[in-house]
Amino acid sequence: MRTSPTAAAALAALLLAPLARAQEASDDPAKIAPTAHANPTAPPPAAFDEGQLPPGHPPIDGAGEPAGPLPPGHPPIDGSADQAGPLPPGHPAISADAAPDSADTKKLLEKLDAMKDELANRPKTAEIEFALGNLYYENGRYPEAIDYYRQLIERAKGPMDRWLAVRAKPHRSLTPEQAGCPAASKPSFDQLVAIADGKAAAGDSSAAETCYEGALLPVVIAMARRANAFFLVGNPDRAVQEHRKVLAIEPDFTDSLFFLGAILYETGDGDAGKLREAKDAWTRFLTTDPEPERAKLVRQNLAKVDSALRNGGRLPPEPGQGGPMFGPGFGPIGAPAPPPELTARDQKALAAAVAQGQKRLDARDWAGALVAFDRARKLDRADASAATGAGLALLNLGQRADAEAAFRDALGRDPRDGTALYGLGEVFFENEHYAGAARFWKQLLSSDPKVAKKYGVEARLQAAEAAN
Repeated sequence: MRTSPTAAAALAALLLAPLARAQEASDDPAKIAPTAHANPTAPPPAAFDEGQLPPGHPPIDGAGEPAGPLPPGHPPIDGSADQAGPLPPGHPAISADAAPDSADTKKLLEKLDAMKDELANRPKTAEIEFALGNLYYENGRYPEAIDYYRQLIERAKGPMDRWLAVRAKPHRSLTPEQAGCPAASKPSFDQLVAIADGKAAAGDSSAAETCYEGALLPVVIAMARRANAFFLVGNPDRAVQEHRKVLAIEPDFTDSLFFLGAILYETGDGDAGKLREAKDAWTRFLTTDPEPERAKLVRQNLAKVDSALRNGGRLPPEPGQGGPMFGPGFGPIGAPAPPPELTARDQKALAAAVAQGQKRLDARDWAGALVAFDRARKLDRADASAATGAGLALLNLGQRADAEAAFRDALGRDPRDGTALYGLGEVFFENEHYAGAARFWKQLLSSDPKVAKKYGVEARLQAAEAAN
């Protein structure tokens, strides 16, 4: 199951207006619109929280159609054309073309970045946490996605425990309408949980199970996506743990069966135990009526797993190919093409850009350093120092996934680059992959003690080992 990135972007956009008002009127809390319902059993909202719509705004039913009359002068919303007039500031775009273009998404992310403190401190609904997690996930901002999904998962822990307890009791399968939480009314997470709690207290396990499921299946999706995000920031062990948690809740959850098998396959060369678990996950995956392309890929890789299990767990090398789920760039890669020779002018410009980047790093101007090092990398992709410098700038800007890619690029050019080893250790440490961080820092201590001393790696290694 995949959520719509358009819906995520629209919900995030609706969040911006009240955040802006909060920023302007922080000395007057009465001016800040609420984001959560005070009464979870009140009539449910439509697709978005009523507190984020202007006073008197008719509710929106989630499909783009107003549930009541539009105010005078409001552009028509008929699903067949773009809005006929200008929208008020902060209003999400309405277009017959469902998805916003990449420029719109980039602007939205920039606005959210500018309001990071307000967003962090402001109460949010489960729907907003889910939507923002999806927005960041689908735009490659995996650390932020991990954090927003974490907030949703922590919010849902109590209801999740109660759902699993009710599921263990005898119950019948009911539709949401039969259970008293009809989907047509579009109840919120809080409302669904409140209805389910009431049904459970009354001893109606069947109705409670159905309503809990309606509230918590999006949380299961968030858990699966968070698992993938951990893999994409370089923490495959945590990714496997998280997918196992999903499957403990929903044993036939198609995405987790597919991706768990894929991660174990990616990291299981020489490890027969991992490959057997991958085979089990993929075999169950094929029973869930999966997408044909995924099923075809899984069958091909299952044949390789069977062959490897007959050969001591050794998978055949596949140079130049990406992994089975994430494609080129996230699995083994072939050797880079030889770089073109630089002209004397380019060499001079490269040296100047690297020197400027280092100067900006020393001044702790991370954004300025990134601009300079990016300029150097465009001049010469083979220059390891430019990639390392860009990685340090990205690390300090909090863009860990991009920082990791830059450090790995640097090590591909110069496997002895001590600063890149240090940086990868920091990325892994911040992503809670302490064993991986320790591995890089041990390698640095043995290969380049001078750089290790510069960055205080002995103390960092002790912290990683204590946290592991």
